[in-house]
Amino acid sequence: MKKIISFIVIIILGISLYFAYNNRMIIIQNVDKLMNEPVALTDKPLYHNDFNFELVKETNDFNVKSRQDFLNIMYTVLNNGMTEFNFYCDPSYKDCLKDFDSISKDSVLLGTINNMVSPFNSYDKISFVISNYGKVKVEVTKLYTDDEIKQINEKIDEIVKTIDPNLTDREKIEIFHDYIVNNSSYDKENADRITNGESITNSSHKAIGPLIEGKGLCSGYSDAMKLYLDRLGIPNYKITNENHCWNLVYIDGKWLHLDLTWDDPITSTGDNLLLHKFFLITTDELKNLNVKSHDFNVEYYNETEKA
Repeated sequence: MKKIISFIVIIILGISLYFAYNNRMIIIQNVDKLMNEPVALTDKPLYHNDFNFELVKETNDFNVKSRQDFLNIMYTVLNNGMTEFNFYCDPSYKDCLKDFDSISKDSVLLGTINNMVSPFNSYDKISFVISNYGKVKVEVTKLYTDDEIKQINEKIDEIVKTIDPNLTDREKIEIFHDYIVNNSSYDKENADRITNGESITNSSHKAIGPLIEGKGLCSGYSDAMKLYLDRLGIPNYKITNENHCWNLVYIDGKWLHLDLTWDDPITSTGDNLLLHKFFLITTDELKNLNVKSHDFNVEYYNETEKA
C-alpha cells in the first residue's frame, strides 16, 4: 500500500513540475517574443531634438544589454515626448536589476538626461516599475501644460518676428538674451521661499516666468533660452547643480556657456542691468570668474571639456 501511495505522489509531483516548467517556458517565450517585436516611435514629434551627446544617444534598440542602453532609452523616451513606455532587459544581462535600481534612484543622472531634451518634453515626475522577468515600465508626467506651451510658443514667435533672419546665430542669440534680461528680473522672493523649503507662488521656474510674467528663476531663464536655441536648431543643453542652472551651446564649432541669470543681476539700487559677462564663454573663462554657483559634474557634461 505504501509503495502505491509513493508511486502516486511521484506521478503527481512529476505532473506538477511538468506544468510548472512549461508555464515558465511560455512566460520566457512570451518575453522573448515581446523583446523581438519592433517598437514604433512617434515620427519626429514636434519638440524632438536631432542631437546626440557624449552621455546619451537616441536608440531604436529597446532590448537592454547594458547600463548605457538604459540611459540611451531614457533619453529616447523623453526626447520623443512619450508619457508611457515599456522595454525589456535581455536575459543575458545579469546586472539588469542592479543597474536599474541604481539609475532609477539617481535623481542627478536622470535630471541630467532631462536637461538634454526640450523643456516641453521634460518631466516634472518620472516613475519606474520593473517585473521579475525584466519588463521595465516608465511613466512620465510632463512639466509644461498644453496651455503654457501655447503661450510660450506665441511669445517666442512674437520675438522671432522682430529678428533679422540674415543675422548670424551668435547675433540672434544675443538679441534673445538681451530681450529676456531687459524684460524680466530675477525672482528673489520666490528664490528665498525655495531656500526655506517652501513652495513658490508663480511660474518663475519655467520659461513662462521670464517670458510672460516678467519674473524668473535660473531654471526659467535657461528653459526659455533652450526653447529658443532648439527653434534655431542649435545643439544645446542645460547644466544644473544643486543650486543653479544655465545653458551650454554649440556654436562656431565649439561648446560655450551661456547664463542669462548671472547676466541679469540684482542690484542694491534696484536698477535693471544688462550684462554679457556670461554670454557664450569657454569653460576656462567660466572657471576664471570663480563663481561657485557654476560648479558641475564633468562626467555627466562631457561637452564642457571641449568648451
